[in-house]
Amino acid sequence: MIAMARDSQEDKQERRRNEFRGLVHLMVKRRNSNVHRGLFALYVTLVVFLACASVALAAENTVAPAAEVKSAGQPAAAPSESKVTIEAKDTKVKDVLDSLAKQSKEKFVIESTVKGTVASLSLKDVSLESALGAVCTSAKLQWRKIYIAPDSKLLEQPDRFASTVRLMSGLSFPDMVLAGSSMNKVGVHFEDKKAVTGAEESATKTLGMGKVYLITNDAAIAAKASADEKNKDKTSTAVDQMGELAKQQMDMFLKMTPEEREQALVSNLNMMDQVGPEYMASAMESLMKIDPEKLRRLMSRQTEMLFNMPQEQRRAMMKFNMEAMKTITPELQKMLQEDAIAIMEEMKATGNLPQKP
Repeated sequence: MIAMARDSQEDKQERRRNEFRGLVHLMVKRRNSNVHRGLFALYVTLVVFLACASVALAAENTVAPAAEVKSAGQPAAAPSESKVTIEAKDTKVKDVLDSLAKQSKEKFVIESTVKGTVASLSLKDVSLESALGAVCTSAKLQWRKIYIAPDSKLLEQPDRFASTVRLMSGLSFPDMVLAGSSMNKVGVHFEDKKAVTGAEESATKTLGMGKVYLITNDAAIAAKASADEKNKDKTSTAVDQMGELAKQQMDMFLKMTPEEREQALVSNLNMMDQVGPEYMASAMESLMKIDPEKLRRLMSRQTEMLFNMPQEQRRAMMKFNMEAMKTITPELQKMLQEDAIAIMEEMKATGNLPQKP
């Protein structure tokens, strides 16, 4: 389009030159006339002025669009990263972190073990992560940038959040994407830094996650775990022994033939028949005192095992349980129904009632 515009202007200029030549030729023929001498000079001046004006206009119309195209082709400048400033001398580390959070307008989650002071630190107009690195080095802390759902309960439980992240960071297995499973569970694990950097935009835009800076004191947690290990009492030793015995029994069971496994299970059942009701009551009481999160993990594991069974075995187990319910007296059945109704009402009131499929 620019070339076509240029050709059109050149044609106009040529026509004006021809008109100029014609007028000059006419004026030359009449140059001896006193009446036309003044007009000759006026026409020459006027035509020259119009020719110069047309050339300037043509140059403006052809050059300006090219300049606009060049300007449009230039990428927009990326927004600059916000900078922070620190002036700390024997300042509480939490106060320094609060200042960084306010300056950067980012969300910080701080573990309860984060304590102490920053002896001396002066930084001006540096990036947030550079400042976090300097603060954590000075106070022997750790920081992590995490993307998580804004309504996650972990944001309200800093210690549990930190423990979960440490557990996840301690795992070591290849980069992988679990895209589907029979348990409707999916997951992603990346250790490659380029892959993680590329996933940040997807985490915020596609999944609606928010950025959080988690500040932890891993050294304090490790020291506490080491001290707890050294201070085990007799009870913990007995627990360790029982756990070791259970592991040995599992190993022995897996090495048995199918006939031997059946005999071992029958033997255990016979032993349970000799156990009084106080044993079962004590076991159930201890079970209900377990941390709810660990209990949910145990139930989740049992559910996973159930749905990993072949269909024939799963239905056989369900049939067995349903037939076992026949042995319960009407009085006991009524008691169970009342308990179930009370539990459903409680879960409904707290919003934890399972959704209908």
